[in-house]
Amino acid sequence: MAVDSLTLLCAGLLFAASIGGWVLSAPYRAAARLYLRFAAMLFAALAVSAPLSLLADLALFLLPLAACALMIVAFARFAVALPVFAASLALIAGLFCGLAAMLWGAVMLAVVPVILASLAIIGAALQGFAIIAVLAGAALLASGLVLLQQSTAGALLLFAAAALIGLATREKSALAVQH
Repeated sequence: MAVDSLTLLCAGLLFAASIGGWVLSAPYRAAARLYLRFAAMLFAALAVSAPLSLLADLALFLLPLAACALMIVAFARFAVALPVFAASLALIAGLFCGLAAMLWGAVMLAVVPVILASLAIIGAALQGFAIIAVLAGAALLASGLVLLQQSTAGALLLFAAAALIGLATREKSALAVQH
């Protein structure tokens, strides 16, 4: 299957967002910074898989794991940071669901952790009055729902980029909780 120019452009934008997410994570505490950088690297791998025509398979594996990492970031930034055991369980669950979805071709196994993580991000961001992070959670939810469609690679990449940048940026709103 050939990759079209729109998918290549979206993959380039996700790769640029991954670099930007890495750089923007510098001022955060380690509880948020490390997981944000981990998610940025997972999204960079997702972007690199698009020109290689591996996006459909690797998205099943990488998106649940990246969504769980972004959920840990949202809790660390806007609510109470998850204990190491809970964060490890979330990452293991994302890894297991992604691996099972990739091996068995069951897309719903990959979509369920993305939906749950995005709803947790929205809840944590609402607790911290962070509107941009709420929109980032909605973008992650949309990327999980787009994963159900096989021919919408560009939308998946753009929603993933929006979710990453939305959780990486600091809000300047008076309602936002500054850490």
